[in-house]
Amino acid sequence: MNAARTFLWLFIAMAVAGAAEAGKTLRIQAGRGKTIEMPDTSDATRGLDLAKLKPELLYESDFSKPLKFVKEADLFTDGRRARKPEGADWVLEGKASARVENGRLFLKNDAGHLVFWNTREFPADLLIEFGVSPADSNRGLNIVFFAAKGRDGGSVFDLNQPMRDGEFKTYHSGAINCYHVSYWAMGASGEARGTSHIRKNHGFHLVAMGRDFIAGQGPGPHRIRILKLGNRIEVEANGKIEARWEDDGKTFGPVLKEGHVALRQMVHTGECSYTHFKVWAVRP
Repeated sequence: MNAARTFLWLFIAMAVAGAAEAGKTLRIQAGRGKTIEMPDTSDATRGLDLAKLKPELLYESDFSKPLKFVKEADLFTDGRRARKPEGADWVLEGKASARVENGRLFLKNDAGHLVFWNTREFPADLLIEFGVSPADSNRGLNIVFFAAKGRDGGSVFDLNQPMRDGEFKTYHSGAINCYHVSYWAMGASGEARGTSHIRKNHGFHLVAMGRDFIAGQGPGPHRIRILKLGNRIEVEANGKIEARWEDDGKTFGPVLKEGHVALRQMVHTGECSYTHFKVWAVRP
C-alpha cells in the first residue's frame, strides 16, 4: 500500500471515529472520490430488547456432529443446476472449505470469497444468533444474508437459479433478493472501515450504517445476533447495537419476508470458526 492510500484510510478511520463519538453521522469513502455520509444508528449502551417477544427455536447446531453439507458445484450437471441440496444442512459456495472440529465449524477461504447457506427456509420474523472467532480480527470482512429468495419468488435453490461462486455481485445484484449486514469490516491490508452496514438487495442499496464493534477486538468468540421483526432490522455484536433500520416497503421495493440465511466471508478473512448457529421464529 502506498503512502497516499495509507493516509487516506487513516483519514477515513479518524473521520468515522469522530462522527461516532458525536453520535450523529458516519462517513465512508465509496470509491471514485465519493464520500457517503449517513446517520449513526448504533447504540453502544444497549443490546437487543427481546423481553416482549416470544421466540420459538427452529434450528440449532453446536457443530458437535459431522457436518452435512454439499458444494454448489455438486448440484450442477453440464453447467446447469440439476438437483436441490436434499439431505444436507448447508451449501458451500466459492473456492473454500468447511469442516467441524472440537465442537466448532471452520470456514476457510481457499482462493476466493465464500458463502455458506443453511438449507432451511426461515420465516419472515426471526432472530439469528451465532458465535464467530476470526483468525485475525484485524483482517477480514464478514456478512450475513437473510430473507433471501429468488427474484421470481422461488427458493435460492430452485433449478432455474444460476451458479453462485462467491463473487459478491452474484448475491447483491444477481438473481436473488435479500437483506445483508456486514457486521465486521477490515481492509485487506488491516485498515479498519469502522462501520457496519445494512443493505437491501437486489441492487446493493446501502440503507443503514453504524459502528463496527468487532474490528480489532481479538479472536472472540464474538456473539452476533440479528433481529428481523416486521419491517424492522437490528444487528447486535457483543451486546451492543451495531446498526438498525426500518424498511418502508416503498423506496427499494416491498419488505422482504421469509427466506434463507447464509454466512459470508470475503477472501481476505482467511478463516473463521463458529461456536454455534441458532435461528428462532419470533412474534410479539
